[in-house]
Amino acid sequence: MADEIQSPRRRQLPPPRVIIGAIAGALVLWFALVNTRRVKIDYILVERESRLIFVILGSALLGALAGALLRRARRRDHRRDD
Repeated sequence: MADEIQSPRRRQLPPPRVIIGAIAGALVLWFALVNTRRVKIDYILVERESRLIFVILGSALLGALAGALLRRARRRDHRRDD
């Protein structure tokens, strides 16, 4: 065991999906922070005034949730086929 040569550990990069997600998240956050004015939002039956930052962040969160649910459903369907 003393004769074993240990190679130095290389620092592994995160997967590309994580890097792209982090960049997209930073861009959405930046875009939301520079858009803080109030806007009217029409919710079919109700109209409400809110800050644009909340609309942008809420939309991004709903989009991320929808994407995660679709990925999960596809994975489950793929497993059934096997």
